[in-house]
Amino acid sequence: MLSTDQCSHIRTFIIPHGLKLLLQTQKSRTITIVVRVQKSDAAFFKEGFHKAKGILQHNHYRTIFNGITYKRTVPSRDFYIHQWNWDSATHAMGLVHLDPARAVDELRALISGQWKNGLIPQIIFNPGETKYFPGPQFWGTEKFRKGEILSSGITQPPLLGISAEHVFKTATSQHIAVKHGEEILSGVLKYHDYLKTTRDPEDSGLLTVVHPWESGTDNSARWDKLLGKIKIDKIPQGIKEVVDLYRVDNKLKGPAQRPRQEFYYRAMYLIYLFKNLEWDYKKIVKESPFAVKDILFNCLWIRSNEALANMLNALGRKKDAERYQVWAVQGKMALEQTWSNEFKQFCDVDVSDNKQEVIVQPTNSMFAPLLAGIPDQKQLNKILVRLHDRNQFWSEYPVPTMALNSPFFDRSKYWRGPSWPITNLFIIDGLARYPLNKKASQLRKLLVEKTLRMIVKNDFSEYYDPVKGSGLGFGNFSWSAAIFIYLFRKYKVGGLN
Repeated sequence: MLSTDQCSHIRTFIIPHGLKLLLQTQKSRTITIVVRVQKSDAAFFKEGFHKAKGILQHNHYRTIFNGITYKRTVPSRDFYIHQWNWDSATHAMGLVHLDPARAVDELRALISGQWKNGLIPQIIFNPGETKYFPGPQFWGTEKFRKGEILSSGITQPPLLGISAEHVFKTATSQHIAVKHGEEILSGVLKYHDYLKTTRDPEDSGLLTVVHPWESGTDNSARWDKLLGKIKIDKIPQGIKEVVDLYRVDNKLKGPAQRPRQEFYYRAMYLIYLFKNLEWDYKKIVKESPFAVKDILFNCLWIRSNEALANMLNALGRKKDAERYQVWAVQGKMALEQTWSNEFKQFCDVDVSDNKQEVIVQPTNSMFAPLLAGIPDQKQLNKILVRLHDRNQFWSEYPVPTMALNSPFFDRSKYWRGPSWPITNLFIIDGLARYPLNKKASQLRKLLVEKTLRMIVKNDFSEYYDPVKGSGLGFGNFSWSAAIFIYLFRKYKVGGLN
């Protein structure tokens, strides 16, 4: 029992959810006690779900091209005010759980910028938005435009097929699937045909990435040696002046969190080179000093081909499905050959200048083959040991893009250390392909919860400090919100699904 003397002032008690605090007063005196109740997991995740929903609504963007209204989701109202390829694919995977029609709108808007040759660009630009560099005036892609739609000239990791499959499997409205399914599927099939034709002319089974922005992991240490071939003093001075004048992301968020200026000089030099080659990818793939068989890009390629084959089979198009299933199998067989027993990981391959040189860096891309179901049991066990190693990838807020014990690890520098929700999603879905492996299932469950908590606690940021969990980059980020919703719904977190 608490005496009145003990309760003569306000006290704060922290109690677990569901327990009762029993008080008894004496002498009819009023006792005022403030009780702060810790949120249950259910309440915590429910609040996160509503925050995620609000962010996706806030970042909803409408524009009119060629007399047609398009509805898309920009990554961030603070800086990325255009449509990005793999961002939008991710947005749709979350949006379908809120509003299937809007998820379909997202994919239709993305495909609206498809070039005649099948390329779906990295960026489709919204008119009048000038903050992001490099904007449409720096790409020289005007002759490929679809009426009023301007875009960049490169692509991004092919997540689109996976996204389309998830959207149409999850959508509750048959009307939506019938009305827009063929339009979207046709665009994605054309995109895959383009990728196979232009990025794998040797029919190796693996696609060639020609720009670090295409990899999605921009300034990853995986690309240091490749980019180092482009000597800064050989880059035309005009390119460097343009970067110095127009680049603003490092001013908005500070250089500690963003790629170095030298990275941008090299990235823009490649754009300059591709413009001079008139965006002819037969020439670009042969002549680009940056040409790599990127395992992350190719694991998404393999998994997306499986998704397309599934969709086509469901539509009764068995013969068409075989084409994409064959590409998936071919890709798996080729990627299996990149395994290194010495380093216990799958490796990227530098194919510039007609060479085949293995790239070995301890980045979280080594876990991408899980998504394509490539590792055998021995390889899987070795990979899981590395994933769960606290000195490598199992940080307080996993999974860092660079191993913690690597000399290249930088906890705040974009793709050189921070944890990203998008790569966590790939690892989680990859682990789910191994349901009979107890360790894989255990790590999947842990990583789902750690990812969701990291996102909610740190304002749905673009990326995160893997040690302290603090948000980095731009906040209220759309794909962080979409990934929260996707994981929350798919893996039935918090008992609310």
